[in-house]
Amino acid sequence: METNPIIKKLQVLALFLLCAFTASAYDFMVDSICYTIIAENEVEVARNDSGKYKGDISIPSAVINEGITYHVTRIGKNAFSGCSELTSIDIPEGVTKIDEWAFEVCKGLEFIEFPNSLVSIGRWAFAGCSGIKTVNITRNLTDIAYNVFYGFSGVMNYTCSPFNPKYCADGGILYSKDMTTLVAYPQASTATSFDIPGTVTTVGDYCLHNCDNLTEVNIPESVTKFGMNVFSGCDNIESIYVPDGVTTMGVTVFGSCTKLKYVHLPANLDSLKNSSFYGCNALEGVTIPRNVRYIGNYAFSECEILKTITFEEGSCLEGFGDQVFAYCPVFETLDMPNTVTTVDRSLFYMCPSLKSVHLSRNLTGIGYGCFYRCSSLTELDIPGTCTLLGNTAIFQCTSLKKLKIGDKDAPAGTTFIEHYALAHSPELERLELGANIDSLTYGCLNDLTNVKILICWATTPPRADEQALGIAYSRTPLYVQKASVEAYRQARMWNRFQTIIPIEDVGDVNGDGSVSIGDVTSLIDILLGGETDRGLYCDVNLDGSVSISDVTILIDTLLGGSE
Repeated sequence: METNPIIKKLQVLALFLLCAFTASAYDFMVDSICYTIIAENEVEVARNDSGKYKGDISIPSAVINEGITYHVTRIGKNAFSGCSELTSIDIPEGVTKIDEWAFEVCKGLEFIEFPNSLVSIGRWAFAGCSGIKTVNITRNLTDIAYNVFYGFSGVMNYTCSPFNPKYCADGGILYSKDMTTLVAYPQASTATSFDIPGTVTTVGDYCLHNCDNLTEVNIPESVTKFGMNVFSGCDNIESIYVPDGVTTMGVTVFGSCTKLKYVHLPANLDSLKNSSFYGCNALEGVTIPRNVRYIGNYAFSECEILKTITFEEGSCLEGFGDQVFAYCPVFETLDMPNTVTTVDRSLFYMCPSLKSVHLSRNLTGIGYGCFYRCSSLTELDIPGTCTLLGNTAIFQCTSLKKLKIGDKDAPAGTTFIEHYALAHSPELERLELGANIDSLTYGCLNDLTNVKILICWATTPPRADEQALGIAYSRTPLYVQKASVEAYRQARMWNRFQTIIPIEDVGDVNGDGSVSIGDVTSLIDILLGGETDRGLYCDVNLDGSVSISDVTILIDTLLGGSE
């Protein structure tokens, strides 16, 4: 099973921090502060491997080691990372950069003052510094990484030097100098609504992340781009209207907005990125605009009450990523646009309420675990354009009764069915394999002991591994084209079927070698209680039983209707 993106991120973070904590990375120590030489007469503050920094720390502008004077110009990677007992830090003039993860999870740090010399702050530098309440952007600070302020849950206010050429602050909110980019909104603000200014064209990465007090955000028509994680974790927003001018939205844009019930997606949106609505537990449905061409990994994963999504008429959708609807417990139906060609792994993984799916007739493959344990699915029709049915693609679909894979007119020998692709669907009664089926691998049809009808349109028997066909050979009839009957009787695995029926002979109820009006009369007589030893030829619609519908279809065929 694919690990969900939040757990994966935490695992990577843990590994990264473990490496950082255990590596020895400093050259000398002065007054309990460690330093690494980075250039001639320049050092950066480094992590103290012998113990975490705590209390009040004052970093000098210069230090002397072995008679050499070094200027402190940088706070290094992970220098104070995890120092939860650090209460204050004095950063001297001369420091130009605070590197990645430098103060990550310094929860006891309540105030930090940047020197005017500071130019750059790296990624995640203050992630999880929940005690800091005010941030002042100094005059030369022009290079701020996209997620520097991630986890600044205590910040009430952003201020900015009027001399800073790149940023400005208005009402405690940080913007680009020209007010076209929203950079950061104070997470601890008590305001419940926010009107984004009409000058803004870009809503930056993480800028509204975890703003729990917000219940309403009004987005102007001027906005054309959302960054990543813009609204993620905004637990009290119930409705968002995204203007039609927006063409791009980053990953996890609405992720974990647990009360989000309605969102209007813009007409010009090009794609839904990874985890766009991950964990939106109040979302029941979404309409996907026609211009969206791709829906990324985990886009709707773990949406607890999501039942369906709707595609606008004329949809241009081309593909789905991994686990798009995985773990959506009440998701019921999907009408996939015929423009879709690719479906990656585990699209409907563990969707126990999925009842109906229309697959694109241009689909080229179905990935690993696509319908894994979709226990309410009763019928499925996979088009002949598919060249691959991945491992466990339709595994343990315990209510599945009818399954059609491919088409009778599809190109021969193009589709490969992988291990256990159709296994453990004990209620399956009718299985139809198109002319395109090339190979059946080990266990792909395992435990299909209730199959009453097996149809195979391939003129050449598909290659079948030992134990590929977990079917009751003695009582399951195999229907193949008349010209191929002998080939199936000789082919490995297929020769185990005790009854092989030519498809063309179905409907010859009276056994005279042709299908005519006399067969209709004979079939009616059988339905009225007459006896026959040609029951397998009476099942005209090949559904495993003989009924009035077989009479209707036989008459329609004789009158020139469809087969």
